[in-house]
Amino acid sequence: ATPRSTARQLVREALERYGLAAEEGTWGEYVLCDVVGRPGGPGGAWQVEHLRPVGDGERPLVLQDVWKPKTGCSRRFEIRRRQEVERVCGGEDAETPGECPPAPPSPRVPSPGPVTPPHI
Repeated sequence: ATPRSTARQLVREALERYGLAAEEGTWGEYVLCDVVGRPGGPGGAWQVEHLRPVGDGERPLVLQDVWKPKTGCSRRFEIRRRQEVERVCGGEDAETPGECPPAPPSPRVPSPGPVTPPHI
């Protein structure tokens, strides 16, 4: 993966690597999710605080570099079934923590050239 890799490319590569994309187009059933949370659930399990499906054309490594989670939290990217994420994020309770709350807008990254983080 490189900073120019899109979410769709990363999902496809991961599914192919683990033999889950047997038929052409299977990767479209999955989506990369930007998940912010912390360890500490029962048995040290990961506790999701925010989940946001990453757009197919977004560049996850750029997102990781530009948007930092709040203190005490960590970010990880997860591949989930698109249908499940749409069900969870599309419900009326989408504002509930851990269920696709609003996320900062993703930076618009031109294909060629370096990325400059926004000034805050």
